[in-house]
Amino acid sequence: MKTLRFTVLLILLSLSAWAQKPDTLRLSVQDCIDLALQNNIALQNSRLEVEKAQDTKREAFTEYLPKVSAQVLAFDAMNPLVTVGIDDIGNAQLRQMLYNLYAQYGAMLGLEKSYSYVQNGIVANVMATEPLYAGGRIRNGNRLAKVGVEAAAIQAKMKEDEVRLQTEQLYWQIVTLQEKILTLDQLDRLLDTLDKDLSGAIEAGLAMPTDKYKVTVKKNESQLNRKKVEDGIILLKMALAHLTGTDWQATVLTDTLGAETAPTAYFHNAVEAVAQRHESRLLDLSLQAEKLKKKMTLGEALPALMVGGSASYHTIFDEAKPNAMVFAMLQVPITDWHKTAYKLKKHHIDTEIAENNRRDFTEQMKMQTDQAWFNLEQSWLRITMAMTALSDAEANLKIEQDYYEAGLIPLSDLLEAQTLLKHSRDELSDSRMEYRINLSTYRQLVNH
Repeated sequence: MKTLRFTVLLILLSLSAWAQKPDTLRLSVQDCIDLALQNNIALQNSRLEVEKAQDTKREAFTEYLPKVSAQVLAFDAMNPLVTVGIDDIGNAQLRQMLYNLYAQYGAMLGLEKSYSYVQNGIVANVMATEPLYAGGRIRNGNRLAKVGVEAAAIQAKMKEDEVRLQTEQLYWQIVTLQEKILTLDQLDRLLDTLDKDLSGAIEAGLAMPTDKYKVTVKKNESQLNRKKVEDGIILLKMALAHLTGTDWQATVLTDTLGAETAPTAYFHNAVEAVAQRHESRLLDLSLQAEKLKKKMTLGEALPALMVGGSASYHTIFDEAKPNAMVFAMLQVPITDWHKTAYKLKKHHIDTEIAENNRRDFTEQMKMQTDQAWFNLEQSWLRITMAMTALSDAEANLKIEQDYYEAGLIPLSDLLEAQTLLKHSRDELSDSRMEYRINLSTYRQLVNH
């Protein structure tokens, strides 16, 4: 009865674990690229930078529009702001004459010796100004903002290329390790078969116990290699899941290595490819931005002309009184010429630096493209050599098995042949992975 309950409990636990297992997600390399371009955080931030640059451009455009401001002031002073009386008259004779008149008629007429004004009131004003000329700063500022939008868009594209390449690298690295697992499976089957044969041979006195020990060492070595490969797959899947926004435990990669095309089909002229790269356009924009900054600095030393109008309303005096006016203002900087001259000199130096950087980076990109092509050719040569080595290793293992079964060679020679076969298969997998990664790198450099 206890055994039955225990069995039922195991079944229930198994069903529960199966129910909680995430759905399998089968992904090709293109599927992973699409998911990474959609879900990658760094790429999302680069797209937000484009939006921010667009808002900066919109902000710069508002400099063309009139500026309208309104002010309202309400006040109540402890003492009047303006007091006017006989004592304020500077002419002594006139002041004395007014004193005499005030003494004779002031009380009768109800006049005061002094009068106070502006103790409380409300002042409202609306003003609009429109720049007609600002030394080209508004126009060049808008051009600079437009350059910023294009630069941000190019940087976002470069980030897409980076994410795409990183995704492909992780994908093919995982596929390569999975193929190495298959190679270890095949080697383990050979070792298991050899272990069983040795057990019978030792009992029959046809083999030494040390031979079985050698097989056990090889099996332990294979088990350790399997652990390393499996751990590597887990870590790489976690990294791939971080890029794609998926569950690494549910991910199954469907593409396999093989069926490569010779690199000659992908060759491009390096000079033409460099001219079309995002980085080249970014260098051009950097130089253009420095020139626009120089023009904006020059605009600070040029006259500025604006027109405007205002309307006001106040209750400072006894009667509320509206008013309106139009005006034009010409501003000519005088004392900032020396300061502007030094600023222009710095911008001239920055422009020269940008030109030097463009030449330098263009040469570096040319060398980078050539190096990528050389790497692609070398990895193709590595594939052809690995395929030949694998064919030789398979033939060598067949011969060594026949010789061992005939008693012509020791067990160590057979184990060595099996090890060589494993290394040959691993080398072919590594070379194919390297070729695909190098191909992706080269194609990104030449296809823009």
